[in-house]
Amino acid sequence: MKRLLLPLLATLPLATAVEANLFQKEPTYKQIVSQCKRPGLKYAEYNEIGMTQFAKNYLDLCIKKEAQKVLQAKYNKCLKKNNATFCQLTTKLDP
Repeated sequence: MKRLLLPLLATLPLATAVEANLFQKEPTYKQIVSQCKRPGLKYAEYNEIGMTQFAKNYLDLCIKKEAQKVLQAKYNKCLKKNNATFCQLTTKLDP
């Protein structure tokens, strides 16, 4: 009984981890913006002390950096199935 139960218990967490990665989607532009505006980041600190231009600059930089990460991940995922030219033409950030 122990011989049958141990492999079954070992495969259950592995299967759920693989399944979680399959359904994980890349964040949209709106999600990136809300992620960059969350409390505790420099954007909130700058707005709190009245440095609005610093906050806008930080937000712009954060959005560009996070969007680049998402685009790179999408591009690498596309390269596994297609050629580079197709991926360059079709890889875009979701609105």
